[in-house]
Amino acid sequence: MKTKYHLYPVIPAVILFSMVLFGGQNLFAAKDGLKTVAIVPFEINAAQDMAPVRKGILHMLYSRLSWRDNVMVLPQHKIDKKLAAFGYSSGIEMDDKQIAEIAQTLQSDFILTGSITQFDNAFSIDTKIFDIANKRFMAFSQHSEKSDNLIDKVDRIAATINQKVFQRDTLTWDKIEQERQANIEKMKRKNPEYMMQNPNWQETKESYGWKIWKYLF
Repeated sequence: MKTKYHLYPVIPAVILFSMVLFGGQNLFAAKDGLKTVAIVPFEINAAQDMAPVRKGILHMLYSRLSWRDNVMVLPQHKIDKKLAAFGYSSGIEMDDKQIAEIAQTLQSDFILTGSITQFDNAFSIDTKIFDIANKRFMAFSQHSEKSDNLIDKVDRIAATINQKVFQRDTLTWDKIEQERQANIEKMKRKNPEYMMQNPNWQETKESYGWKIWKYLF
């Protein structure tokens, strides 16, 4: 039976310790099996100022991806400082080479990038998480016609990353799976002939999988 984890914004002691010593070398080598994640400030595509929204998303992802003794999300102010030293502007899309350079500088196992696109009252959140050691990435997206759904959509992205990348089940992931199963049953009842004729009908844009990262270093 899988353990369920409540995703409260609690910063484990190991994270606080690393905040103090972040500038040193091989900070995370002593913790066997601990994975480190650096979240790059998201690119913004919107007519209005969405800097507060971007900041809120970063805080949400930090709290929801942090997993004691398993996943450490690096402190954002340290990441911003390193980005500034490289001359990268916050919120600007990075190319593959830049992502690799940042990962090496931060000694991070994973780099999470993303963008927020707003059109009228609707929005789209598109993210990629790069597995540096294995030279691969996985993409995740959430869309909504209502701007007040933003928190829920970020929560779903975090839950999917937790499950697909780090094999961590959460309450939000359980909810996503329950909704998916309910939708499958609904589709079966609605059009059983289509299910029989199209065996791959369950494969949707939310069928996540690793893709090869073209930048090899």
